[in-house]
Amino acid sequence: MSEREEVIGYFTRNGYERRICQICGKAFWTIDPSRKTCGEIPCDPYSFIGNPPTARKYSLEEMREEFLSYFEHLGHKRVKRYPIVARWREDVYLVNASIYDFQPHVTSGKVPPPGNPLVVSQPCIRTVDLDNVGKTGRHLSVFEMGGAKSFNFPGKEIYWKDKAVELSVKFLEHLGVKREEIVFKEKPWAGGGNAGSSVEVMVRGLEVATLVFMDMVETPDGDVEIDGIRYRKMENRIVDTGYGIERFTWLSQGTDTVYEALYPQIVRNLMMEVGLERPSFLRDFINSYAREDGSEAKFLSTLSRGERESIDKLSDIYVLADHTRAITILLFDGLVPSNSKAGYVLRMLIRRALLARKRLGLKTSLWELIAQQKERFKDILDIRLESSARSIIGLEEERFAELLAKGDGLIKKYAKGGGISAESVMILFESNGLPVEYVKERCDALGIKFPDKLSKSKGFSNIRKEPTAKGLILKGIYPDTKRLYYDNERTLEFNSRVVGVEGNKIILEGTYFYPEGGGQPADHGYLMVSGRLTRVKDVQLVGNVIAHEVEDGNEISVGDTVHGVVSSERRRRLMQNHTATHILLSSIRDVLGLHIWQAGAQKDEKVSRIDVTHYRDISKEEISKIEERANEIVRMNLPLHKEFVDRNRAEERYGFTLYQGGIPDGNRLRLVEIPGVDAEGCGGTHLDYTGEVGYIKIVKVERIQDGIIRFNFAAGKSAVEYALFQSMELEEIRDRLGDNPEKAFEALNRTLEETRKAIESGLNFSRVNLGKREMRIFQVGESIAESVSKGLTSSLGIVVSSERIRVASSYPDVSAIEIMQRLERKGFAKGGGNRTFAQGKVLKENLSLKDIEEAITDHSG
Repeated sequence: MSEREEVIGYFTRNGYERRICQICGKAFWTIDPSRKTCGEIPCDPYSFIGNPPTARKYSLEEMREEFLSYFEHLGHKRVKRYPIVARWREDVYLVNASIYDFQPHVTSGKVPPPGNPLVVSQPCIRTVDLDNVGKTGRHLSVFEMGGAKSFNFPGKEIYWKDKAVELSVKFLEHLGVKREEIVFKEKPWAGGGNAGSSVEVMVRGLEVATLVFMDMVETPDGDVEIDGIRYRKMENRIVDTGYGIERFTWLSQGTDTVYEALYPQIVRNLMMEVGLERPSFLRDFINSYAREDGSEAKFLSTLSRGERESIDKLSDIYVLADHTRAITILLFDGLVPSNSKAGYVLRMLIRRALLARKRLGLKTSLWELIAQQKERFKDILDIRLESSARSIIGLEEERFAELLAKGDGLIKKYAKGGGISAESVMILFESNGLPVEYVKERCDALGIKFPDKLSKSKGFSNIRKEPTAKGLILKGIYPDTKRLYYDNERTLEFNSRVVGVEGNKIILEGTYFYPEGGGQPADHGYLMVSGRLTRVKDVQLVGNVIAHEVEDGNEISVGDTVHGVVSSERRRRLMQNHTATHILLSSIRDVLGLHIWQAGAQKDEKVSRIDVTHYRDISKEEISKIEERANEIVRMNLPLHKEFVDRNRAEERYGFTLYQGGIPDGNRLRLVEIPGVDAEGCGGTHLDYTGEVGYIKIVKVERIQDGIIRFNFAAGKSAVEYALFQSMELEEIRDRLGDNPEKAFEALNRTLEETRKAIESGLNFSRVNLGKREMRIFQVGESIAESVSKGLTSSLGIVVSSERIRVASSYPDVSAIEIMQRLERKGFAKGGGNRTFAQGKVLKENLSLKDIEEAITDHSG
């Protein structure tokens, strides 16, 4: 950033001088004539510890309210905190800063802010800090960023740099901090697709706030580069101030670490339980860590073994105090642990907390600590999620205990020559879920040399990398297509004028054809021009233009009036299945809990699917209850209200469950509401009453990946057709197995068992134990591979021929796709699938049963 851009009028008018730090060389502003350094650790010490500069001490809750009330009094609208899981965004998973609440829809100018100016205290997570929690005295796994925001749009100025700096100074003075102790350090800022200049606010060595002046947007051809990313100026100018509520709390108390200031009761209780006294040298140790020059290692070398053990115990106590708060907020925001995406962060936090508890030998359970955090922060939590939160913790404890029981065996498998490589440590962490600190601890106990330097973990990326949807590029520029299907979803015939023709793609002035989108396939039908008819095969949305792909567009010209006819049968079935999707999602939440969140959906004329987040397998009884509840809603014949509404008002009324099916672009949101059942922003076509769905049948339920359950279902006529087909199949089975229906399934099981024994006695065959499960491996000829595979669908096994390999598992604790992935890592095969079935191509010539046995038992955690 240029010096001219960084100069802020407030400073020059109020006696501040711009200086260069004699230690780090960074620019800063001060009114203290004797100051020569920037005011931040390590250039300045933490002089507030034991000597707070504020007029009084504040708890975290008191500081949050003091901040919100202060800015509210100055005309900022108080806004409720957003979920820590960024449900309203498609580009990130977790909230890293308070401005994330308003990116990109508000910062781009497409949506007005919920208040202007506004103030919010937003819980955030930054995973880059997790390794330092409990060690440095200042790093946190979760923190509240107090955001005082001003959105300046063309023709509507609120306030800019001068006022933002003035407000920060006055807030600090309001707390009792003297003006000469406040230092402003210049720094370029970038985050969430935007950038700008900023100043960091320092008091007695501690950074307490950052004042960001956002006036740039990320673009490949930008003329400004920050951290390797290019930006350009935008018309909107946004004051994005971030006040560290925890930092201000710490500043006001002057405790040795931030943890004593934030979690005094938990820290005291845990210290009493383990019989730990506060180390007399703690303050000196924290200051050595704060210098960030390796001084902490030198300081530790001067301590006795008992003193170092005290530091380690205290570090674990801090980890538990802070991690349990982060876990609590994530759980009560409805997040489910998993091995990917945001759920990965939750699982790692739980496991780190469990390890800290194990090392301390605590009787206090993890849930007891979470319950304390829940009780303390219940005013910002959704307490309705307590039951699912408790179940998740219990299940995660069981899973982690089972993993730790295998831990030493896994570590020994990767150890070679008395040591373990950095790459192997990362595999144990990323593929098996063993935290790095645990691997190091066990390596020390087992006499295995741990690497001096670790590889960089792939770990968690907060950037979403979703599959790119199929896109269509039009050559011409056309007016926005009128989406007439929203006027009346039952109108299936219409006239419209052609405004564009590109080969077989026809653009109309307005259309009743629904384009593919939101998991709903496109309408089909035909267009008629002067008695000539051409079939509509596909309909796609390009920006705000709808293109109709026809079989033959040669005789259609711009200016023609066409008569469009939408296929009534396809539209009806898709409307039934889309409406059923809303009903089923609500029913799943009713039965399984409010943590349920849609993770994907695809509607179809026949069988549709909806994926939801859930932490365990679903029982047959639960599936029956869900189906029963869904059809109860159908029988109630409730109306569907469909209207375009103001986005901010909808969020205030319904919350972020509005975005179960996706995130709209712009200020107007099409709300589809079934009163008392479901309310979502949705652009699809729907029925007018739930009774028109007719009948909902759950066809299949399966776990497609860790933390994601897929419901395959049919609705309306499709559901009836499925039920009839199922009935016919059952009748055929009964006919083949005997006349007595009561004995049919008994006969079927007997036949399957006889088939299994015949297969085992006549094939090249072996058995392998996977934990509590036995896996069978068959080596067969190509001609019978398919039939043998079908015989394994209700068990656990592998069928391999010279070209193909198939893996089947009916057990929730053994994943077929994970077995296939182990074979891939050895270079034996390559394929895909899900937890219950996977298949692929054999890559290794003369692949033997022994090869497969070794591959699937290697690092089986």
